[in-house]
Amino acid sequence: MLSQVIVYLSLLCQVMAMGYAISLFRQTKFNVAWIMICTGFFLMAVYRVFELFPVVDRLAEDLYTAKVWLSLVISLVFAVGVFYIRKLFQFLRRVDRIRDEAEKRVLSAVIRTEERERQRFAKELHDGLGPLLSVSKMLLSGFDTSKPDEVNEKLMHNLQQVVDEAIVSVREISTNISPHILNDFGLKDAVSSFIKKLRAAEGIDIQLRSNVGRRRFSYNAEVIMYRVICELINNTIRHARASEIRIDLRCVDEVLYLTYEDNGVGFDVQQAIGNGGMGLSNMRYRLNSGDGDVQFTSEPGKGVKAHAHIHAKIK
Repeated sequence: MLSQVIVYLSLLCQVMAMGYAISLFRQTKFNVAWIMICTGFFLMAVYRVFELFPVVDRLAEDLYTAKVWLSLVISLVFAVGVFYIRKLFQFLRRVDRIRDEAEKRVLSAVIRTEERERQRFAKELHDGLGPLLSVSKMLLSGFDTSKPDEVNEKLMHNLQQVVDEAIVSVREISTNISPHILNDFGLKDAVSSFIKKLRAAEGIDIQLRSNVGRRRFSYNAEVIMYRVICELINNTIRHARASEIRIDLRCVDEVLYLTYEDNGVGFDVQQAIGNGGMGLSNMRYRLNSGDGDVQFTSEPGKGVKAHAHIHAKIK
């Protein structure tokens, strides 16, 4: 009786092991080694079934030959599986290496982005606010009670103008770092405000179409899409020598879709991505962090077309 219970328990464990092994087929990408091992588990379960016959029907002699051949097949299957499993481990090592390289590229992109933002911030402070503060100091040093009141009043008037310009400069720098319009009014208004400033300064025709309206989305999605649009426009202005930009921003089923086109000189997409040029890798990293992506289509002399999307939960 005890031997019969042991055989049944052994069969149950073997079937459970076989079922679990088969459930891992998808994760192993139907690897040959794993298929052979699962086959071995299945044959071992069959072998355990054969072991029930001596207990139930006393047919041990008739099944002996079948059990011997089955044991040989099981051994061969496991031997082949173990031989091929080396390829499975090689594949896993290759996946780990690719993941490590991807993490290094992401970290490099983050560092480049942060450093570029620091440089831009330092340049704006140096070129924008620095001269105004220098002029303010110069005007203050010009005050002298021995001078006529008209001279001091003129100095005071000029100082007030410089301070007003400094305040405006600080607001512009603050807006570039963290646009208050984006925080207060949303993505569409922030993009429209950015475009309005560029139209006057750069003399470029920028058209925006959107069905977003006043809808608000998750903070990360709004910031990421805003930064991507600004980066695309800045790239066009700096590199493309374009006269027209067309932007289409749509929301469909809580996904923001962006189509961006310019009529500039274009560029070699593969070369630019490979070299990390024009901030393309940074844009892709930002969008990937929000379960999105961006694709570029361009040829030298034929402008640029970009399609981007990001999941954006509506508030």
